[in-house]
Amino acid sequence: MVAMMLYDRNTGELVALRTVSRETFARISEENLELQCISVEKTILAEIEKCQPMDIACVKISGEKEIELLRYMRSSYEQLEILIIADKDISPMKYLTPDIRAASLLLAPYKEKDCQTVMKDFLQSFFQGREQLDEKKVLVITNREGKITIPYHQVYYIEIRERKVFIRLRDKEYSLYDSLEHMLEKLPEMFVRCHRSFVFNTQHLDAVKLSENTVYLTHGITVPLSRSYKPAIKEYIHGLCE
Repeated sequence: MVAMMLYDRNTGELVALRTVSRETFARISEENLELQCISVEKTILAEIEKCQPMDIACVKISGEKEIELLRYMRSSYEQLEILIIADKDISPMKYLTPDIRAASLLLAPYKEKDCQTVMKDFLQSFFQGREQLDEKKVLVITNREGKITIPYHQVYYIEIRERKVFIRLRDKEYSLYDSLEHMLEKLPEMFVRCHRSFVFNTQHLDAVKLSENTVYLTHGITVPLSRSYKPAIKEYIHGLCE
């Protein structure tokens, strides 16, 4: 599955862009597309705050407000692929910058054929680049939703229950048929086991309360700490303090 976000304050343009995006994606890939069409900036900010998955973003720039939004999006999603649609009277020097790192550009106003061509090239480049992603930065899984690429920093913990593996993000969960032992073989060192059924991402570690047998992660998320894994967690915490 690929998570794509379209932003344009003009709802008419947004509807047309949605049609081009869906049709072009369907011709290029058999993966599922999770498409969000947004015309209000606050909605995007809320999605980012919730750490919602976002692989691709197509943003219409009408002024400084959208440029600042793009900077914020880039700082929040390192692997995000960005297509900018910019008014011709806005200088490219304002948005073709290292802190935004746009992958493609479409100047407005544009013809539908131009939009289709740019979108096709943009999506093809996205899929080619994803195949070459550093495996140390992303987790790639396949389930009923298709192939899903998840940046490791978005994962809070991984749990095994009901003979399935559940990957917990802040406000979303993915599941697949696998074993925790097999998952551990490919997870980087930032993931630590604290229970026979739980592995957590130390990047989100907030506190460990041994008396409560609980590991506290950021945003109020908790995972259990079993007696057999307490020594390993104590040693890990001790290493952080050295």
